[in-house]
Amino acid sequence: MAGRVLSTLILLLSILGCNSEDSASVATGGRIDPSYNGPAETDYCPGSTNYTGSTVTVSGTAKFTRRNPWGTEGAGNGGLGGALTTSPHPASEHPIRYAEVRITDPAGNLVQCGETDGTGAFSLTVPTGAVTYTLSVISRSYNSKLRASVLNRPEQNRFYSLSQTFTASSSVNLGVLMAKASGDNLGAAFNILDQFLEANEYLRSEVGNCSATLAGCLDFTVAPKVVAYWENGFNPNSYFGSSSGLSFYLPGYSRLFILGGNNGDVDNSDTDHFDNSVILHEYAHFLEDNIFTSDSPGGSHNGDRVIDPRLAWSEGWGNFFQAAVRNTAKYTDSLGNDDGTTRLIFDADLETADRDEPTTDGQGNFREFSVTRLLWDAVDANADGPTNGATDNVVSGKFNEIWAALTKSSDGFRDEAYAFRNIGHLHLAQVALNATDWSTIRTMERQHPDTRDYAQYVTTGACADESITPISTNTATNEHFQTNNRFYHFRPTSSATYTITLTYTDNTGPGVVDLDLYVYNKNARFMVAQDVIGYSHSQPSGLGTHTETVNVSLTAGTDYLINVNAYVGAGLGGTATFNLKVNGSQLCPATL
Repeated sequence: MAGRVLSTLILLLSILGCNSEDSASVATGGRIDPSYNGPAETDYCPGSTNYTGSTVTVSGTAKFTRRNPWGTEGAGNGGLGGALTTSPHPASEHPIRYAEVRITDPAGNLVQCGETDGTGAFSLTVPTGAVTYTLSVISRSYNSKLRASVLNRPEQNRFYSLSQTFTASSSVNLGVLMAKASGDNLGAAFNILDQFLEANEYLRSEVGNCSATLAGCLDFTVAPKVVAYWENGFNPNSYFGSSSGLSFYLPGYSRLFILGGNNGDVDNSDTDHFDNSVILHEYAHFLEDNIFTSDSPGGSHNGDRVIDPRLAWSEGWGNFFQAAVRNTAKYTDSLGNDDGTTRLIFDADLETADRDEPTTDGQGNFREFSVTRLLWDAVDANADGPTNGATDNVVSGKFNEIWAALTKSSDGFRDEAYAFRNIGHLHLAQVALNATDWSTIRTMERQHPDTRDYAQYVTTGACADESITPISTNTATNEHFQTNNRFYHFRPTSSATYTITLTYTDNTGPGVVDLDLYVYNKNARFMVAQDVIGYSHSQPSGLGTHTETVNVSLTAGTDYLINVNAYVGAGLGGTATFNLKVNGSQLCPATL
């Protein structure tokens, strides 16, 4: 979820090149592109060095300060707390856990390295001598607990460091090294790193051995390496020429960009470096991209309308995951902090259906917060409801079933038979587990337990005609996306030119119903011209039977989306029955 929870940007961008500079300090410089391959990141600590002769020990504890959100949604009624002792909503201190520690000599050469432990403590040895060394706790981890780096920008790839000098004439305890949440705001970099650790710890606790109870579930040990780019006062949306605050995940690159402010302003502008909901939401997209899989087309969403079910699933998953890790039914996003202007931009309660509530059966598959609530209800212990005539007092503690449905390579999101993945596919996979009955919470959210509303898999066969009754206006909640369309997943078994025919009957009156036919590639962004590989939208004349025909060259084993769209631009409506045929044979629903 991006900067503001309601404006995620998911982009695939071209690689533009690389350069050769490298440093452990943070400096200014030109920006090129979020996908830019800059200099290689400095090698991670190779392990401790054993020295012969006299050595001394340097020890201490590394911590960071975190500003905490408080209050309720609305202007001047909450935000990020500041001072540890004077604020009514204080900051808090946390250990920098399992992070790299480096000791360098005055020339910058690496002398010793190690890691902090689970309490933030460190203890390293260096040769005895009248030498002034620098000990630095680094904003990275690469171990069995976490694999992540927090860097400044892809054009430079410089890490952040919490440093202190010491002289090696005798052993020394440096005490507490504190990364603060003000000034250089170094605590923000370590907070981002700490949230990634929290996510990994949660997954290990919930699904570290899930295959023991759910066959095919992927046991979790540690997530692949991720890089988060963050700079104090910098808005990643500047890459796209916008001043609107934005955090985002870049698919295919394992890169997160976390909002650090705008034009150098941290105290009065939107920031996300202490908005753990946002950080974890973006990390959820990273997991989606690297551990299971995503078909999200990206695009606009505001948390209260019908959208592409693939996008609704992806954003709903991110909303849910942050809540699960934080163990709270909230999604919170703040602006500014106590040193300036502060308020909560967004404070969604996942226990209530106060936003994005479905109004018709199946519509929950098209709404991101419906997806969020369904997933939350599968793990929380509360008896939610009544909503839509049902009460959830049956399903709880089932993150393992969600994870199994996502990670199974057979009857799961990693199944190659799946395409155009959405919450309907998750339901299919969860039912295939033959585990818990989710029908109660699906009813609450008006979700269908399959893909009948989007990406219904079809093959040739014999079946009854279908019907469609479109709504005649493009409403503010975009309900027409579900009501005025049918979407079918077709995978040809041979490469050839195919004739796809839509035949429909208008029984309401001449020209009252006008159905059109579109064939999309696997990207399948709705009404995006470059994703349409064939279409037919002739104007019907008179009462009776009409046809739309598309001739397209299709590749064996490739996934395509066939869309029957009811045109209502002229206020048309009514009901039509229709069928689809490919090369003269009817297309019918089939099991994936």
